[in-house]
Amino acid sequence: MRFACVSKSWKSLIIDDSSFVKLHLNRSPKNTHILLNIANDPYDFENDDTWVVPSSVCCLIEDLSSMIDAKGCYLLKDGHLVIGSSNGLICFGNFYDVGPIEEFWVQLWNPATHLKSKKSPTFNLSMRTSVDAPPGKVNLGFGYDNLHDTYKVVLVHWNCTKQKMETMVYCVNDIFCRKILSDPCSPILLNQIKGQFVGGCLNWLALKNMNDIKYQWDNVTLDQLVIASFDMSKEVYRYLPLPKGVTEVPRFEPSLKVLGNHMYLFHDHNSIHLFVWKMVKYGALESWTQLLSISYERLHCIGFPYIPVPMFLLEDGDILMIAITENLEFIKYNIRDYSMEYIPNPNEVFWMDAYGYVPSLVSPCQD
Repeated sequence: MRFACVSKSWKSLIIDDSSFVKLHLNRSPKNTHILLNIANDPYDFENDDTWVVPSSVCCLIEDLSSMIDAKGCYLLKDGHLVIGSSNGLICFGNFYDVGPIEEFWVQLWNPATHLKSKKSPTFNLSMRTSVDAPPGKVNLGFGYDNLHDTYKVVLVHWNCTKQKMETMVYCVNDIFCRKILSDPCSPILLNQIKGQFVGGCLNWLALKNMNDIKYQWDNVTLDQLVIASFDMSKEVYRYLPLPKGVTEVPRFEPSLKVLGNHMYLFHDHNSIHLFVWKMVKYGALESWTQLLSISYERLHCIGFPYIPVPMFLLEDGDILMIAITENLEFIKYNIRDYSMEYIPNPNEVFWMDAYGYVPSLVSPCQD
């Protein structure tokens, strides 16, 4: 970005030449940065502003206070939420109640270039049975379609009017949101709202062979619990089973997380341990490997609903950083020797979520 200020020709090469931008992205080191979504108090319902903080992993490991010092990077106001990150672009958006209809829009931002796109057109979702009824659940995801060289936002929601699940896809720069028919209907996704993007697919935990969003977790069977994988290029679902080592339905809903270039499954075991599974090669079911099992007692954590959540994993796979939300501290866990270092939260902020992030020159602006 400093070189882009040298001359008009340099700026044109660095910012405007799509071939150079892609070459720079392909040669950029991966898994060296992280995007944090933090809040001063997520339970302050009168103030739902959050901060979006890009940071290098090394800086966070050396000094967690840098997470706060950098928070002026971007402020999400009025309940805006981060949907995901891909190729250096951050996607965020929001919902607004308009009678029984929910209006939704998205926007892209590149923290490295400080460029931001215009808001997308507003899309309508039928998520309420009446004006006074609470809105239904919607699952979101953001990722890159390599085949068509475009970025897409995926929305999966229960259409209250038609009484069925629907999947909608918005291609950035389009003026409309397309409804996708598949499988023959969209899967029933669990409560982890944001899809995890890896291997060209968005992934959510889901229940198959169901046609209603009303389910009791205690009645869920192991063969129903799957990973719904949405191919961003083909725009179809396929189901991936859980690791064979998961022999019973966890007491509480598990969660998926993409750390680096791999997908991980985190789940509670008998309210005593946190189990972590790694899919070494995306899509290869035999590559599921149990990475670790940690007791809540050792983590100084009381367990559900305060299950510890991962922030990032170092590229060499040795150090896993874990956030413990109820006592505002972090744990640096060494997977090789099982050692742990407790790190107090220097500014007592709440970590909402973390996303893989690669600084890039990719433009978020619409043509």
